[in-house]
Parts: sequence; structure tokens; C-alpha cells
Amino acid sequence: MSGGSQRLRRIERSAFWWHLSSGLIRLFGRVYLRLRSEGREHVPSAGPVLLVANHASYLDPPMLGTTSPRIVDFLAQAGLARFAPLRWWLRQVGVTLIDRDAPSKDAMRLLSTCLKDGDVVGVFPEGTRSPDGKVGPFKSGVEFLVRRGRPVVVPVGIEGTYRAMPRRAWLPRPRKVVVRYGKPWTAEQVLAPGGVEALRREVARLARAELRSEPTAVGARRDGGGDSVKGAAPATVDPTTSTSSTSTSAGGGA
Repeated sequence: MSGGSQRLRRIERSAFWWHLSSGLIRLFGRVYLRLRSEGREHVPSAGPVLLVANHASYLDPPMLGTTSPRIVDFLAQAGLARFAPLRWWLRQVGVTLIDRDAPSKDAMRLLSTCLKDGDVVGVFPEGTRSPDGKVGPFKSGVEFLVRRGRPVVVPVGIEGTYRAMPRRAWLPRPRKVVVRYGKPWTAEQVLAPGGVEALRREVARLARAELRSEPTAVGARRDGGGDSVKGAAPATVDPTTSTSSTSTSAGGGA
């Protein structure tokens, strides 16, 4: 979509292709993966929302997108769409493709613009797919987006996609997948000391997954489409008491 010399621009989706694709993915998920979702009511019906999810499989973005009650903006690495028909389809459903070498700040600015427009943005702040199903450290892009866009933050735990389609798998296996939406967090909760780390623990709890205490050699160096700013928040305070807000799609790791 864009290199370092060209400003990233969001893709305008086709309503026809988005609804058709969403319906087909939902049907596939329910029949083949026994897909179900919990807590969808926690996603505010209007205003900017940041969905923060764990990332263990290529299945995560479509499972998150098809279970969300609102359309989700996503980013994806352009390298995933070398096949021309796939690249065409991703653009039709509103996925913005970014070059791996594009500056991280450009991707973050694009997501920030989506939030300021009142959209729902989906990010996978581990930066890449988990090699073992555990939830790795979050990069600091979450904090950047929350500070800039002031969205309602909804933690999301995706369970089962690692078993269905881990990193080296070419095709998904019939394993049960559950997408759990947690209670909304305010921007102040996420930005509090240790807030991002507490958010990571909540995502892991919802995903029924363990936490990884240190990044892997792959995860520590590769930028993901959802969140590519370096650094992880410290773990000090756990603001687990969250409240709903009526104020209120965009990361696909490699």
C-alpha cells in the first residue's frame, strides 16, 4: 500500500463484499470451527473503540471481525497478499495493506485517524503470531493509540485458533474457537502505571492462555501490522475494576 516515502491511506471497503465475506466466514467458523462468541454486548454501539486481542493464528483477524457487532478496521502486511485475488479481496473488505518496511509511526497515525473518525479498530499488540499459544508482551502502540484517540478499550481473548491453525500450518484443523469480549476499559485505566500489562493479563485470562514472561527471538524483532511501536509497558498496578462508557479494524501480525 505504501512505503516510507508515501503516506498511508485507509482503504474504503465495499459494503457488498464485506457483508458477503462476513457471512461466509461466520458460516465456516460455526460449521468447521464450532465458532461462538461471548460478551459482544461489551462493545459500545457508537464512538471509537479499540479491540485489543491476542494473536496466535492467521484465523484471528477473521474470527474477530466476524464476531464483532460493529465493522472492524484492520491493517495487514502486504506480504500476506502476494496472490493478486487475495490482495483484491482484502481491499474490498477494507483491510489496509502496509509494507513491512513502512515506518511504524505511519501505521500508528493511520489507526489513530480511524479512531478519531469514530471507528472500531482491531489490533494484535504482540506484533506477530504466538509460537506457542502463550500471550507475549505487548508493544507500546496500544498506549500510543489510547493516548491519541481516547477510545474505549475492549480486551478480547481468542481461544482455540492456535490449536486450529498454528504458525506452520497451511490449512485450519476442526478445533473449537471461542472469541470472548471483556468489559470495557477507559483510557485512564490503560494509561495508568502498569495499565498496558494489566490489559495483557486480562486478554490472556479471556483467551484461557498463559502469559509469556519474555519475548521470543521472533516476536522481539518483527513488526506486526497491528502494533509495531517498540517497547512493552511495565507491570506494577492492576486496574482490573473497569466501567462501561457510552463514549466511545487494524492489526494483523505476521
